[in-house]
Amino acid sequence: MKGKWCILALALICLSLPVMAKDKDKGVETRFDNWGIVTVPPDIIMEEGTQPFLTARSYGNDVVRMMEEIYPAEPVCWQIVEKDDANFQYGYMLRYSLDIWQVEAAIDGRQQVNSYLRDIGSRPSAQTLASHANNRLRTSLPAEWELVQPFTARKVRGTMFYESRLRHRLLVNQSYFTESVYALAWQHGSSIEIAVIFGHSGQDENLPDTLLAMLENAKKMPRS
Repeated sequence: MKGKWCILALALICLSLPVMAKDKDKGVETRFDNWGIVTVPPDIIMEEGTQPFLTARSYGNDVVRMMEEIYPAEPVCWQIVEKDDANFQYGYMLRYSLDIWQVEAAIDGRQQVNSYLRDIGSRPSAQTLASHANNRLRTSLPAEWELVQPFTARKVRGTMFYESRLRHRLLVNQSYFTESVYALAWQHGSSIEIAVIFGHSGQDENLPDTLLAMLENAKKMPRS
């Protein structure tokens, strides 16, 4: 895996961890609050915590700080390592649980939610928010960023997801490499769950796609 943000120490820790799954061929079932039960593939180790990431180099390599400019909310952060024989892929995931008015305000560039519309029960739809988000992405991305796929609806196991893909090309030590950023969102009631996945984009490196499939196929938990 190329890129200075790789955490070799985490990889070494992962090699020493026992397999937690009841069936190592099926993976490890992990509960994500407000999202569901995800099955983490057996070749992937996930650990809660933050890590430096070059995509946020203008923010001191702090992705959470960078994302606060968009979503002023605290995420649950996951460090991710995928092992394929002697090769490693590294990723990072931020997961948010927000109310729909927070998301609307962030997309519209407002610091405060529209409390009047919230109080009278006027609730924007995820489809409308996705359309507004796409308008922002098409006009507001920095020069080094590319919109690969605008937010697009995709139904999986009865849940409507909205998925977007960005590409960030970086020059490091006189060499170019590309990092991908995927966003996945879905609505339940007045809440929106969002996962933002960071990973390297290159030949035979598909960790972000694996994580997307893992999240989209989560088993939803009964709600009280």
